[in-house]
Amino acid sequence: MAENPFELPDLSALYTLSPEQIEAFRRDGHIHLPAVCSPEEVAVYRKVITETAYAAFPDKGSLEERDSVGKAFLQTLNLRFKSDGARAFVLAKRFAKIVADLTGVDGVRIYHEQALFKEPGGSITHWHQDQYYWPLATDKAVGLWMPLVDVSLDMGPIRYASGSHHEGFLGQYAISDTSQDVFDRVIQDQGFPIWQEPMKAGDALFHNAWILHGATSNRSSTMREAMIVTYYPDGTRVDELSNPNRENDARVYLGGKRPGELADSELNTVVYQR
Repeated sequence: MAENPFELPDLSALYTLSPEQIEAFRRDGHIHLPAVCSPEEVAVYRKVITETAYAAFPDKGSLEERDSVGKAFLQTLNLRFKSDGARAFVLAKRFAKIVADLTGVDGVRIYHEQALFKEPGGSITHWHQDQYYWPLATDKAVGLWMPLVDVSLDMGPIRYASGSHHEGFLGQYAISDTSQDVFDRVIQDQGFPIWQEPMKAGDALFHNAWILHGATSNRSSTMREAMIVTYYPDGTRVDELSNPNRENDARVYLGGKRPGELADSELNTVVYQR
């Protein structure tokens, strides 16, 4: 693992949610929580995360040389195995407790994490459902999206089709031009309102894994740096491996677990338990 030259802030102090916030999350499928990390905390963790991420991002060449998905973002996964600092952030009790409170479960395991940066000039992130990829037999898997820098609307923050998680699985569509076209029609036909707001570094979005979401393009001159951590309830079983992406995810992120087995591999640490 990369050595950590910084003194890491302790992220065990808990963040209190109101009943109204929990209700809004369950209704809308997403919630924006301000200052989940303080400016001081996020500044330190940004240093260790970006150091690790930039060393691990694949060389994709210039934006002009890439396909539409390749233009959307730079991505690298499982940073906790590359950096002690990233590991402290990813396994923070504060974040996992928020997930437990939002979903009403007693225990939370980690699925995976990723640095997801959108370059200046980066294109849209197509509409998609996370759980198309995640073979988890639960409706309570949750993603955390935290910007490491202030993100204005012209930098392409994440956006949601509010309430679309109630529809559950919407088809075998990987993130692509096709998913964008198909889910644009679903959103229009169902009348789902689109939510998108600017965010401060250290704010956090939490969203249900079934919700339709994506991001607009980065029209600014600033890299949009964000960290994602994904969770599911302890006791969840592996779902059907119904597409090649789920086959890959079960092998890489669930330790090779098979459908019907408990999703409790050594990769999937229990991050919070009541």
